[in-house]
Amino acid sequence: MPVRLLPWSPEYGTAMRMDAAEPDEADRGDVGMRVEREIWAPVTPSNPAPLRVRIVDGVRRAEAHALDDDLDGGMPAFGLFASYAVGVVACEPAAARVVDEASEVVRQYLHTGTGAADRVLSAGGVRLDFRARAVPQAKSADDLVDAMNRAMLDAEARLAEELSEDESWLTLVDGPLRGLRHPGRRVVGYIKRVQEWYVPPREVALLPTLLPGERTPLFSIAAKGAGADHLRDGRYSWYVRIAHLEGPVHPLGGVLRLECAQAVGLDGACALADLTATLLPRLASSPVRDPRAPQNLTPTGALEARLTHLLGDRRLIYRLLLADLARGIAV
Repeated sequence: MPVRLLPWSPEYGTAMRMDAAEPDEADRGDVGMRVEREIWAPVTPSNPAPLRVRIVDGVRRAEAHALDDDLDGGMPAFGLFASYAVGVVACEPAAARVVDEASEVVRQYLHTGTGAADRVLSAGGVRLDFRARAVPQAKSADDLVDAMNRAMLDAEARLAEELSEDESWLTLVDGPLRGLRHPGRRVVGYIKRVQEWYVPPREVALLPTLLPGERTPLFSIAAKGAGADHLRDGRYSWYVRIAHLEGPVHPLGGVLRLECAQAVGLDGACALADLTATLLPRLASSPVRDPRAPQNLTPTGALEARLTHLLGDRRLIYRLLLADLARGIAV
């Protein structure tokens, strides 16, 4: 059996896990495989769509971990100085641009105790406010990192909901749609890192055969438990090939999973699926420029670079933190 590489640089892990659903799992009703058509075969959209899409994404950074001895409770508490930023890049036929006025930068001092104070760092005309926020359920430093990630995802969801009100645009959200509450009808989640295939092995076998611009038929994912209103009926999902990979690289490396709410209806979901199959190959990144190519779309990479710039120089922030904390110890 041939060995083939996966396209991401090793420091980013891999874009997939091989844990396809067992056939009996697919037959339980959680996943419906024949919602669009009876034959599981490639779908090629017939009409090219105009490029008019807004992509929401975010970046986050742990600036420094800490132990706080001054909090109530008698035991040192873990702390994390965290920064994150969210924003949007708008893509039209003429150009793509990062919408700076929609960008948001947040800094927090997350901690596992109570009574922590805000930290204000300043250098020249720059002021950085790290707002204290207790995370009661956190028991470790890793839990604080998880809280930072969750806060960023929540901010992405709020921005996507706001943008999706204008349904003249397709709104793409990085990751599943579970964090959104009341989005518009033309919003799609694109999953760069496939954690669960949902479909049985026989259907997974179709994915390597897809050509760029082709997609799978829709399949349905049933809602489980209490969730967002727009997902109460479940989700429609599909796979799209966005790039052909040269050399001994596994063809699954050029495949993305996407999803939308079943509330948009079957016809609406088919239209969204066709739109993504047409648009995304035009936005796929190159391994020459992006270590997470092709899934990390070219406009997304530009947005991430801009948001990282807005976070500021991490070495300078670390030095400012050291100086501020040293003054407190000296007192």
